[in-house]
Amino acid sequence: MNKIWQKIMIFTMSLILGIILMTQMRTAGNIFGNINAVEKSGQLNKELARLNIEKNSLREELESLKEDNEEFEETYRKIDEELSRLKKELEKHQIISGFYDVEGEGVVITIDASPNSYLSLASSHQYILSLISYLNNAGVEAISINGQRYTNYTEIVPVLNHINVNGVAMVLPLEIKAIGNYRTIEASLNFVGGIVMQLTQIGYTVEYEVYREPEKIFINRYDGEIELRYASPIID
Repeated sequence: MNKIWQKIMIFTMSLILGIILMTQMRTAGNIFGNINAVEKSGQLNKELARLNIEKNSLREELESLKEDNEEFEETYRKIDEELSRLKKELEKHQIISGFYDVEGEGVVITIDASPNSYLSLASSHQYILSLISYLNNAGVEAISINGQRYTNYTEIVPVLNHINVNGVAMVLPLEIKAIGNYRTIEASLNFVGGIVMQLTQIGYTVEYEVYREPEKIFINRYDGEIELRYASPIID
């Protein structure tokens, strides 16, 4: 009986000790688990702080790139505008120099004289030069004389009883085409005491026809060669 009681007591004590041991182990596990969670939380906070710093750095870099891009776009826009301006300027000078065939509104002037008259283009070529000056003052953009394009390099030279334009002999009738504002050209031709009246007074007949849009005058390009032998550009 005593032995049985002793065994029961030993079993009970062992059970109690086991329960106490398991409780202590579980408590220790919870404590260490909490420590690991705190460490992990600290690591995550550090990683989050690092990512925030990196994010801010990338944001600053992005803003810098945006500013650079805006500067590049502004520079490109200015360059594009300058190229467009230079292209228009080049086209204008090429038209003035007779580099292109051109068309547009304007006036066609015909100068003639009676076959029985003793008028000579050679002796009155200065009137033709004056007429060209009148047209230039009226702001014309292109002129031709009997199909020869008039440019800054064109010479109107009296030869015998005719004139040479760009080295080509010209006789009556003269057909002078002028492209520009037809109202301004017409007003210049009708000027009292102007070149048309002067030509009429010495015996020439002067007629002109106005071409308004959509009607157009066609003028050929200058087919000669322009060679600069003495002038050279000065580049700043």
